[in-house]
Amino acid sequence: MLAALVAAYVLLTAFRDLRDNFAAEIWQALGYGDAASVFTASEGPVAVLSLVAMGVLIAVKNNGRALLFMHGVILAGFAILGASTLAFQQGLLSPIAWMIAAGGGLYLAYTPFNAMLFDRMIAYSGTIATAGFLIYVADATGYLGSVVLLLFRNFGAVDLPWLPFFVAAAYATSAAGLVFVSGAAILLLRVRKDRSPSGQTTSRDGAAAPADRTDPKTT
Repeated sequence: MLAALVAAYVLLTAFRDLRDNFAAEIWQALGYGDAASVFTASEGPVAVLSLVAMGVLIAVKNNGRALLFMHGVILAGFAILGASTLAFQQGLLSPIAWMIAAGGGLYLAYTPFNAMLFDRMIAYSGTIATAGFLIYVADATGYLGSVVLLLFRNFGAVDLPWLPFFVAAAYATSAAGLVFVSGAAILLLRVRKDRSPSGQTTSRDGAAAPADRTDPKTT
């Protein structure tokens, strides 16, 4: 499950860096190169949506339900990213509406990884640990994708137009992310199903471990 989530995070980090670091080139390709206000217009709604989603996640006190909800939010983010890109190509969304929707989907999927996903995973498992190592693994692997993207951009022999490249990256991120996170969600559901009816599961040494814990930080 962790490997699938880290793979999804690599995609999100690389696509986020593509969208943020080369926003000027993308907007210019969309015909908004001289409108500086477009950055505020497109990023403000994305920030509000991310904050609201995180507020709702914090309100879920049961760690098992919170993990499922986070997986649902991440899946919704990937789906919005792909669907909004398709709608833009079909002429159903304006460039600004597409960038808002794509950014909203991106950060719906990206923010839980940086906020509470790994904390909830540890709390749900009942293991005495911190999320520091898991966050380090995810960040180190995620930024590896960003470095590869920058190396390809600066030293690659292929000179791709920005808009088609961004659209293709959105589709690839959406499709692969849905596969990875769906796999992780299925594994999580199996773990929950294996929990005993009394709310306990048995560890390897025969001791009973709590199932759906409640995060004390959220009480």
